[in-house]
Formats: sequence, structure tokens, C-alpha cells
Amino acid sequence: MPITHVHPMNLPESVWETLSTSLSAEPKIDSTRNTAQNIKTLYEQNLAVVLMQGDVPVGFIAVWPVEKGFVEIGSVWVHPDVRGQGLSHQIYDAVPSLPGIQNIVAFGITTNPISVHVGERVGLKIVRDWDTPVPRHLSCGPCEYISPADQSTCPKRGVSCWLRVITSTYRAQPHRW
Repeated sequence: MPITHVHPMNLPESVWETLSTSLSAEPKIDSTRNTAQNIKTLYEQNLAVVLMQGDVPVGFIAVWPVEKGFVEIGSVWVHPDVRGQGLSHQIYDAVPSLPGIQNIVAFGITTNPISVHVGERVGLKIVRDWDTPVPRHLSCGPCEYISPADQSTCPKRGVSCWLRVITSTYRAQPHRW
């Protein structure tokens, strides 16, 4: 069955609970903000992408408003049964053209080298300066590796932890859904 994305789609209420449960089961995804209601609200505000296979969600990403003019790109989730089929590329492709992120700075923090590679393909640029264009208090928040007092000299920054940014000047290629 083909994977489809039409935004915005009128999705059944069960999709949001399914996504919330699936995201919570992933050890590397911060599940504290991924409630069914939060996910649905972001989608309705044009701040999320959902890939569907029939009535089943098989891919998801959201951008989270963190401060006026800034959204944080969340983790990509792909259903285990369809991983390895390029769906993370499709999801990332859709992010820069989400109506909810135009004329603001969208950024993401990752420790996943694969995510860095996929993100670069769609215009997420690695930024070496963690103070601009994203303020440090947004780009380097609470961390399990280093105390807040030592964040400015974190040895992981740019080595195994990357700040990536999409600005409003980047425009995605047309979708091929």
C-alpha cells in the first residue's frame, strides 16, 4: 500500500493516540511533550507532518514553538515495519515548506549522525556558532552530559552534538507525493 501525505488531511482521532504511544515507546525521543493533544494541535497549526499508509500513521515529525520567531525541529519517527524505505527523507523534505515555519528560524539539535546527513539533504545547515542565529538558551538547553555553567565550553558541541538550522530563505523542492 502506498505511503501518502496530504497536508492538511482530516485524520481520525485515533491517529493522535497511536502516534503518541509510538513516540513514547522510542527510547531516543523525548516523549514528555508528545501527548495526543499536543501532536494534534501542532498538526492543525501546520507545524507537523504525518505520513499515512491507509489508516495507519507510519511517519511523523513536528516543529515545536519555543519562543517568538523560533521553532525546534523534533525527532523524526518512522514505524518499525517501514524503516529503511526512505521515509525519513520524505518527512524532512516536507518540513521547510510547512506554512507554520515561514519567516521564522527553525532549528534542531541532534546527536544522531544519520539525522545530520538526512537533514543536510533538505537544507538543515550545521551551525558552528551556538549563539546565532539561535540564542544559546534555546540551542543548548538542559543536558545530561554537562552542567549549565559549562555549556559554553561543551566538548560535544559540533563533534557529537550538532545544531542545525533552516531559515526562511530556504525553500524546499516540490514534494513528490
